[in-house]
Amino acid sequence: MITSFTEFGFAEPIYRAVSELGYKEPTPIQAQAIPHVLQGRDVMGAAQTGTGKTAGFALPILQKLMVHANASASPARHPVRALIIAPTRELADQIYANVAAYAKYSNLKSAVVFGGVDIKPQIAAMRAGCEVLIATPGRLLDHVEQRTVNLSQVEIFVMDEADRMLDMGFLPDIQRIINLLPKQRREHQVLALLR
Repeated sequence: MITSFTEFGFAEPIYRAVSELGYKEPTPIQAQAIPHVLQGRDVMGAAQTGTGKTAGFALPILQKLMVHANASASPARHPVRALIIAPTRELADQIYANVAAYAKYSNLKSAVVFGGVDIKPQIAAMRAGCEVLIATPGRLLDHVEQRTVNLSQVEIFVMDEADRMLDMGFLPDIQRIINLLPKQRREHQVLALLR
């Protein structure tokens, strides 16, 4: 059983951020999920709110994406490689805040898109490039229709609170999003997290 964040072998920028946040021992969901995500396995996990689910998927995703980290200002050097969808803008924004904190010392970029706010700043954020995109299904599809997001390089697909999204009637949107992911790379990793 893993008892320390040092045992995961995170790159220095990620470990530095985790240490700064005061993370010392992984929670049970983190200890179980992180090794599987790092190994590229599909994962379905369930844990209550406040148990560290977000770190359980976000930290290993960032670790896997470190091979793509670069200091280039060119958006072309920062394509979306991890897509995280969430049922509400509050959850999407919370995930984004966590991902940004974990990636603080890396050159990985992230962005969040959700409805109920002006779409223009979101378009600008995506045009600047981001390896990790957090989105609500409806707003993501708005961006797809406007051709302001490119999902052709997605390697990892996460559905946070997947059960809630299904309860809220998002199944058609989720199916449409999955169909937009790279067809030639059907081996992309899928993570589904339940409440």
